[in-house]
Amino acid sequence: LITADEVSMAGGVYASNNNNSYYLYTGQNYLTMSPSAFDSTGNAFVFYVRSSGGLGYANANNAYGVRPVLNLSADITLTGEGTMSDPYIVN
Repeated sequence: LITADEVSMAGGVYASNNNNSYYLYTGQNYLTMSPSAFDSTGNAFVFYVRSSGGLGYANANNAYGVRPVLNLSADITLTGEGTMSDPYIVN
């Protein structure tokens, strides 16, 4: 799953209410795998990307989406345009 630092490095800003100009913005809430805090009753909190595009934190049991991540080596090359008719192909 994506981490909060990957979101931040891509342009996600904590507590931003209008952060919709970076490629991880989807208009939907989705969780990261980065822990945020535990409260006194044992609830676990994780960072999440808010529907506004900013980072926040939420209870880990929220029914938000997730985004998978695939990390590639620096020497990987891609072909294709990344469109439906010409998808990226990892070489």
